[in-house]
Amino acid sequence: MTKTITNAELEKLESFIGYGKPNADIIFFGLEEAGGGIENLRNRLSIEDYEYLDCKRFHLDHLKHKKKYKLHSDDENIMVNFQSVWRYMSYIMLKLGGKSEKEIFQDNSKTLRNYQNNLLGTESEKGDTLLTEIYPIPCSSLKLWGTKEINYKEIITQYPDKNAYKKEVLPKRIKAFKNLINSNQFQAHTIICYGKTKWPEFKSFFKEFEVNFQKLNLSKPTKKGELPNGTVVYLLPFFGNGQVSYEFLDEVVKDIRS
Repeated sequence: MTKTITNAELEKLESFIGYGKPNADIIFFGLEEAGGGIENLRNRLSIEDYEYLDCKRFHLDHLKHKKKYKLHSDDENIMVNFQSVWRYMSYIMLKLGGKSEKEIFQDNSKTLRNYQNNLLGTESEKGDTLLTEIYPIPCSSLKLWGTKEINYKEIITQYPDKNAYKKEVLPKRIKAFKNLINSNQFQAHTIICYGKTKWPEFKSFFKEFEVNFQKLNLSKPTKKGELPNGTVVYLLPFFGNGQVSYEFLDEVVKDIRS
């Protein structure tokens, strides 16, 4: 019989903010992390300081991946594979950092792969990103409450289904991010939300922060708003499945710089 998640353990899982640092310059905001499962959740619960994690260290030290999905490595001679969402995030950061396309893509995109491997969502001094989600517990799809192998209602008995989980956890997340934004650590100048089909949920979330979004005249659907403290919030298409191009991201980078 599978051991159920206690209230204290659930509180810990829901306290996860993201990969990176609270004082990141750029925050990438998704809806929900992919993955999950019993082993995944137990590994997360084994981490003492869980609110912020280093993306590379968490995936290398706590998760098992098949060789063909090697997205991180401590061996700098190994060319890591791309994760589609992380690849586009890394590209944005490199372009904001002044790298040219030639520098980014030369030598089989070595610079781009290196950023994904070592810098994206890192807690180190060189880190300038925070990767976060509206909903903190990973699932294998946006539709499932859990994975194909297990329905979380079997181990997270506090929530009978995903709708109940989302309804209950949403105000907690809003409170957590208000605490972050109002803290003396927060210094992000830009928040990038990605996934056009989920714009209504992002709009609803940021309505609590008094953000009103206006359409931008870019080659792909894009909206832009601003937090009361001046942090700019973007609504972009999903990073993957052919929904964005590097040319479009160049337009976004240009607008961020403006």
